[in-house]
Amino acid sequence: MDRQDPQEEVSPSEPAAGPEAPSAWRAADPWLGLAARVAVGLVFVVSGTFKAAAPAEEFALVIQAFQVVPSADFIQGLATFLPWVEVLLGFALVLGWRTRAAAAAIGGLILVFVGVILSTKVRGIDLPNCGCFGFGFHPSPTQELGLNALWSVCVTQAWRRGADRLSLDGWCLSAEDRRPNKPVLRRAPAASPDAAA
Repeated sequence: MDRQDPQEEVSPSEPAAGPEAPSAWRAADPWLGLAARVAVGLVFVVSGTFKAAAPAEEFALVIQAFQVVPSADFIQGLATFLPWVEVLLGFALVLGWRTRAAAAAIGGLILVFVGVILSTKVRGIDLPNCGCFGFGFHPSPTQELGLNALWSVCVTQAWRRGADRLSLDGWCLSAEDRRPNKPVLRRAPAASPDAAA
């Protein structure tokens, strides 16, 4: 008869390993999603508000300095509407409304910002600041790349678990669950040919 090695015995006080084992990370993950969602949302609300509160011509000068948009009319349109897009997406994240869509849209904007800043470095364009916060806060392009890396991590976590805690998405889903079940209309079964005969 095989004898079990005493060293291989598992103490009953030790938690079993595997996917069922409780995890501190699993418990904290949705709260980290909430923190990331609110942090990125507030950043975009503040940066968009700073730019929207200033004359659009100021932000247009910043966009023109990047030398990536050839049309003056398009630059003016971006300077007018982009700040409000940032504000709306930021509020959507803060409130947790359409969380995944808002996080994906903000992630796309972050990628565009990073690409534009990197293109100026490759082309040797020296920018005093990126203009991302309007004229209220002046991070250098290098500092802004570091901040965008941090926002990318946060927006990824917001996309993953941002809707799990204190969100309108979660509230709407729970309200949908509380609704009484609607009666299901069922078709009457078709009569078989034998019954008709």
